Order: sequence, then C-alpha cells, then structure tokens
Amino acid sequence: MARPRAADYDAQRDRILGRAVQAFAEIGYPSASMAALADACGTSKAGLYHYYPSKEAILFDSLDRYTDRLAAIVQSTHARGLAPRDEVRALVRAFLAEYRHSRAYHVALLNDVKFLDEPLRERIRAREREIVEAFADALERGWPARMAAGSRKPLTMALLGMINFTFAWLRPDGPMTHEQYAELVIALWERGLDGLPGSAASPGAPRPAAGPIDATQQEISG
Repeated sequence: MARPRAADYDAQRDRILGRAVQAFAEIGYPSASMAALADACGTSKAGLYHYYPSKEAILFDSLDRYTDRLAAIVQSTHARGLAPRDEVRALVRAFLAEYRHSRAYHVALLNDVKFLDEPLRERIRAREREIVEAFADALERGWPARMAAGSRKPLTMALLGMINFTFAWLRPDGPMTHEQYAELVIALWERGLDGLPGSAASPGAPRPAAGPIDATQQEISG
C-alpha cells in the first residue's frame, strides 16, 4: 500500500527545493551530495529521498518550476493587452521583481543546467528560448524600425543582459532597489534605441522623462 502524502507535503517540497537550490548556488552542484543537501534542508537523507530520488531530480524540478514561473510572467503580461512599449516596460519590471527573490534559482539556471541529462536539459533550454523569443517579439512590436533581422537577436540579448546578471551585484539591501533598477533599465533602453543612428520614435510614443535616472542617481550618491 502506498504511503499517504502528508498534509504539508507540497510546502515541505517547496522548502526543500529552496534550500537545496541555495546549496547548489553556494557550493556548486558537483559538490552537493545528497547528504550535504539533506543537511542544508534540515532533514535526513531518508527524508530527502522521500521527495526526490536523486540530486539531479532536485535540480531539474527546481529549474523546471522556476522557468515555468518566468514563462507564466511573460504570458500574464502579454494577456494584459498593453501597448507594445508598455508591455516591454511591464516585462522588465515583472522579471526584476521576480529576480529579487530568486537569486539562487537564477544562479543554478545559469551554472548548473549543463549537469542535467540531455532530455531534461533540453526541456529547460526550450523554455528559455521561448522566453527570449517572447521578449524579442515584444521589442519588435515596440520598435519595429530598429528590430530588423540583423538586429533582433543582438538587441534582445542586450536587454536581457541588463537584467539577467543582476544576481551578481544587485542586492535587496543595497543602495538601489530592484524597482529602481527596473526604471533605470527602461529609461536607458528607450533612450538608447531612440538615439541610435537612423532611428525615430514611433508616432505618438513619448520619450521617457528624466525622472527615473535622476532619482536613481540621487539614491546612489546619497
């Protein structure tokens, strides 16, 4: 007879994932044995095996859930029916709000996905590609004149590069909040695109005000 699940099974699983991913980020996936993960999760090896048969299963489930969460942000933002440039702004804000709480997951996504078996790795990579493509589509709708075939990928990756590596330096208790940085990215991005040679703002699209950059600079210097 199968062992019944405890009432708090899902909550315990989420706690295990969070602590295990933190361990991956701190000591690296290759060094994280099941014994070390059990210790990090505050449980026994037997307790850990009750939830996951291997550390690869833990890594995959954590990255699968994390990338699914990012994909859901993309989908829910698009479903709001915003104007094209407003959708890009909303995506930047929403992703940075998520990254504020997901540093360890993002480190594992960047550093450890390569340790998954190919079918599992490809599932994560495929979802990442879908997210990148969604950003590219949103940018193309907002700046169609700039997102020509040769510029589509470089411009998309430039924007993602501005937000995806914040795990390395942007801290919730630092001089700049994730919300402030989102506004800085948006302002720099929009001014940069509109300032490229041969570019022109779309009809009716106002240039961003100077407020977000000026306010952020005052926060840093103050």
